[in-house]
Amino acid sequence: MIRWPALAACVVLSAAPPAALLPETVVQKQVEAYNAHDLNAFAACYAQDIEFRTMAGAVNPEKGLAALKKGYGELFKAYPTLRVKILKRITQGAFVIDQEQAEGMGPNPITVTAIYEVSEGKIVRVWFIEG
Repeated sequence: MIRWPALAACVVLSAAPPAALLPETVVQKQVEAYNAHDLNAFAACYAQDIEFRTMAGAVNPEKGLAALKKGYGELFKAYPTLRVKILKRITQGAFVIDQEQAEGMGPNPITVTAIYEVSEGKIVRVWFIEG
């Protein structure tokens, strides 16, 4: 015999997270903030202890929101026409993989692949593949 309170608890526990916390939603918000050069909205998408990594596993020694704001603030000032467009996006679980094309840093666009790991509505780690 199924007890209704137990069934209701199972339904609640298996419900999808709110759209605002979905990894793809968080990553898209940071793309939009990046393109608007809105440093505060951009930083709000990241965890306090955000780490940027290479595919070889090296962690950028400058991590956390203060380093993110400093680095991206300088980037936005140096390249006022900087914009990124998403060429391809794959989402799986907590990960969003974007192939991005940045324009506004020189005569030719730059293509980068970024792998974002999202936890509790914040980006906690980013890996970049360049080349």
